[in-house]
Amino acid sequence: MNKKMAVVVGTRPELIKMGVMIKEMKKRNSNHLYIHSGQHYDYHMDGMVADIFGLPKPDYNLGVGSGSHAATTAKIMVQLEEIIIREKIDTIVVHGDTNTTLGACLAAAKLSIPVAHVEAGLRSFDKTMPEEINRILVDNMSTYLFAPTEEAVKNLNTEGINSGIFLVGQSIVDAIEHVKHHNKINVLDIYGLNSKKYFFITVHRQENTDKPIRLHSIFSSILDLATHPESKLVLSMHPRTKKILAQQNLFQRLVDNPNIIILDPPPNFYHTIHLQYHAKLVITDSGGLQEESCIIGTPCVTLRENTERPETLECGANTLAGYQKEKILEAVKASILKKADWTHPYGKTGISKRILDIILN
Repeated sequence: MNKKMAVVVGTRPELIKMGVMIKEMKKRNSNHLYIHSGQHYDYHMDGMVADIFGLPKPDYNLGVGSGSHAATTAKIMVQLEEIIIREKIDTIVVHGDTNTTLGACLAAAKLSIPVAHVEAGLRSFDKTMPEEINRILVDNMSTYLFAPTEEAVKNLNTEGINSGIFLVGQSIVDAIEHVKHHNKINVLDIYGLNSKKYFFITVHRQENTDKPIRLHSIFSSILDLATHPESKLVLSMHPRTKKILAQQNLFQRLVDNPNIIILDPPPNFYHTIHLQYHAKLVITDSGGLQEESCIIGTPCVTLRENTERPETLECGANTLAGYQKEKILEAVKASILKKADWTHPYGKTGISKRILDIILN
C-alpha cells in the first residue's frame, strides 16, 4: 500500500526550505498533501515564496494567523487532527522549530502517525528561546530525523536519540540552487546598489524586538554604522519589527537617514539571496540567514548570544555579536576583513529528493 504523506508548513522560512520538496512530492504523486497553517499569511512574507518555487495552492490552508504560542499551536492541532483522520494520512513531514512544526507534530503523535522532521538536531542550548523547546519536543516525537550536519547528529545522540536518524544535509541548499536558475533579474539595479558596497541587515527575533534594552542597543549600532558613508545599510523590515520600532520612536529615525535603505515590505527570497550574495556583510538575528550567507560566501555577524548553527562559527563564516553596541561594532569591524575561503557544511544539492526517497521507500 502506498503511503499518503502530508508536508505541513506555516512560515516563510519553512516554505523556502521545503519548496523544492513540496514540488517534487506533488510531481511524484498528486495525492500527497501540501498543508499550510497560515501562521504567515501576508503575501510579501509568504506568497511570493510560493510564486518563486511555482508551488500549487495548498490542499488545505488552516488560516491560524498570528497569536500567542499556545493559541497558534492549539488551533493547528485541532484542525490538523481532523484532516489526518479524514484524509487517512499516514506520514506527516514538518520542518524546523516553529509553532506550526510543534502543532503538526503533536497532532500526528497523538494519532500514532509517524513524523518526519526535516532539520532535526539543531540546538542553541538556550531554553529561553521558544524555538529551542519546539526543536527538542519535535525531535523526541519523530520517527524520521533528517539531520543537516554531523553536529546535529551528535546533539540527537547526546539526548539519547539513536534511531531513525539520517544525515542528509540542509534543504536550503536546494532552494539556493533553484534561485540560481530562476528569473535573471538584476537586483542591484532595482535597489540602486553596488556590489560589496553595502551591508544587508535583518532583525526580527522575539528576544531582540520584545526587549527594549536589546532593541535600542541593536538599532543604535545600526545608526552608528550609518555614519560611515562608504557602505550603505540595506534593512529588510519585518512587519512586527516595524510596529515595535514605531512604538519605540525609532522607525522614523531610520527612514530619515540617507545612508539607510529600508525594504518595506521585505524582499522575496530571490531578492534576499542575491542581496546577501552581493553584500559586503550580512548582519542578522535570523537562523536561516546564518546558513544562507555561509553557503553563498558572505561573512555574517549574528545579533544573538548563541546559535543553533555552530557550524557557521566553526568554518569561519559567522561571528556571534550579541546585542551590546560595542560588541556589535567590534564584530562588524573584524568581519568585513574576512576572506570567503571557508567550505560550507550543508551538503550538496538533491537533499529534498533524498529525503523523499527515504520516507517513501
